[in-house]
Amino acid sequence: MFEFGILSNILVASISQYSFPYVLKRIPVKGHQIIELSPIEVAIDEMQTKVSKLEEVILPPADVKKLQLRLQGSVAATVNVGPLAYATAFLDPKVVGKYEIDRVEDLKDMFRDFIGVCNTALQLNARMISSDQKEYHSALKENYKKLCSALSDLLDEPFTPIEDGMATQRNSMALFSGTPHNGSSA
Repeated sequence: MFEFGILSNILVASISQYSFPYVLKRIPVKGHQIIELSPIEVAIDEMQTKVSKLEEVILPPADVKKLQLRLQGSVAATVNVGPLAYATAFLDPKVVGKYEIDRVEDLKDMFRDFIGVCNTALQLNARMISSDQKEYHSALKENYKKLCSALSDLLDEPFTPIEDGMATQRNSMALFSGTPHNGSSA
C-alpha cells in the first residue's frame, strides 16, 4: 500500500530576466528557487488541481466524455483510491494532530470545494447523458454518495449529496415565470 503521509514534492522555479513565453527561444537563467512541499501540501495541491480540472469541464461548452472521465477519476477512483486516500492519510482523527492546523483546514476546504464541484458535475452529467448511460450515471452517483459518507466521517461534518431532482437551475425562464405581465408594450 502506498503511504501518502511520507510523500513530498520538490518544486524548482527557474528565475530569468524575462517572463515566459518570450520571443527568444532561449532565455538566460539567473537562478533557481527550490521549494519543498510537505506531504499535506502535496495533498492540498493535488486536490486543488482536481477541483480546477472539474470546474474546467463543467464550463460551457461541456464535453460529456471529458466530464465523465473527470467524474470517474474523482468519485470512482480505483488507482490508489484517489481523493479518499488523501482524506484518510491526513484527516483521520488518529493522525490529524501531526500536521499544522492551518494546512489541515486548507485541505478540509479543498474537500468541501471538491464535493461541491463533483455534485455540480453529476447534475450536469444527468442532463447531458443519453438513455443508454443511465446505469453508468447511477453508478457514479452511488460512488459519490459513498465518498460523501466517508468524508462526513473523516471531517466530522455532514456532506449530504443533492439529488438531481432537487437541483434548481437558474435561467431566464425560471426567473421570469413568476412575474406578472402587464398589457403595455414598450
